[in-house]
Amino acid sequence: MPSLFPLLQLFLGFVLLAQIVFFRETEEERGVSSFVESCRVCEQALANDVVWGENSWSLELDNQAKCKFPFLEAKKAVDDVRERFRQLSNRRKDILFIGNSVSRRQLYAVAHILGGEKARVNPIANNETLQERYGIQRVFDSKLKYHNAFEVEVNLESGEMGEQSSCLPDSIENIAEEILKDKNAMRCSKPQLKMDQPGVVRLAFLYVGSGSKAHKAVLKAFDAWIEGAKSRKGGYVLDTYNMIVIQVGLDSSVLQLDRDDGYGGILQRVKELVSLREDLRVIFSGIHHHFINANHDDFEYQEKLREFLDKSLWPSVRKIKGTQILDTTRSTIEGVRSGVLEHERGSSWHFMDKGRIFLASLLVNHLLRSCV
Repeated sequence: MPSLFPLLQLFLGFVLLAQIVFFRETEEERGVSSFVESCRVCEQALANDVVWGENSWSLELDNQAKCKFPFLEAKKAVDDVRERFRQLSNRRKDILFIGNSVSRRQLYAVAHILGGEKARVNPIANNETLQERYGIQRVFDSKLKYHNAFEVEVNLESGEMGEQSSCLPDSIENIAEEILKDKNAMRCSKPQLKMDQPGVVRLAFLYVGSGSKAHKAVLKAFDAWIEGAKSRKGGYVLDTYNMIVIQVGLDSSVLQLDRDDGYGGILQRVKELVSLREDLRVIFSGIHHHFINANHDDFEYQEKLREFLDKSLWPSVRKIKGTQILDTTRSTIEGVRSGVLEHERGSSWHFMDKGRIFLASLLVNHLLRSCV
């Protein structure tokens, strides 16, 4: 009877070969997998590991060695942040914010962090009447082009922020309304905005508003970008940006995934655009704490939104290559409950300076230690 040992060796050889060919990760794949997992850890830390004190916040130090956040608490680390921004590629420094006035204020709060002592001060800080109405605030905001599309530049050496610029005609006052009429309204009639400038961060804003109209405007904006990417023709507003931050929760009635007019429609378009522009990165920013109205703080509603994010939206977002999550929902709810974060007087959604700087700090931390 012939020995079975050679046959056994041959069988084991085939098994080993199949494992190498079909199952074994390459060093590059293992590196990517490890990097993505590390990014997820840091995403979770920003979402869940914020600790609120009597009048400040901090991040749990357990994740500091791995994530190396430049902001550990509500302190400025301007030199460190600017230096780390300088180390990013030019295309990774520039950020486009899509949303309503909350997104616009986040843009200026990021500029405020980078500016340090050179940060531009909000005129409200020097106007007693406005102070009485809104409270004392220093983080800059602007009423110019505030319902439009524009960009500002921040010098990484000095921290100084430039004036607004836009490639849109001056006649356009509300870009969201124009997009709803015709997505080609996004096409620039002036020379394309500046890009790839060493030592400069470009921060841009595309206004879409709130409610169901905002959702439709977002869809049309992405349709315009997809159309431009397919034809390889530029010229749409802010389409030179490779980093997009989308404000989730512009309209709670569309927070569904199983309909094209729900959030599933946005995810579908993001997936298509990323497939056409592989260097594009899209960050979905969580639903920050807000009052349902100025006199009623509905925490039960907030918890339902968190459940939707954790069980439905975020798992779907993570399936799309090039997308990331900055979930500020839990931390801002806890920040308001602790009394550290507060809204403007008479406002159901705008934070005072501390809240705006907090949101911008989380974004800066995310950008400097995420999959970008």
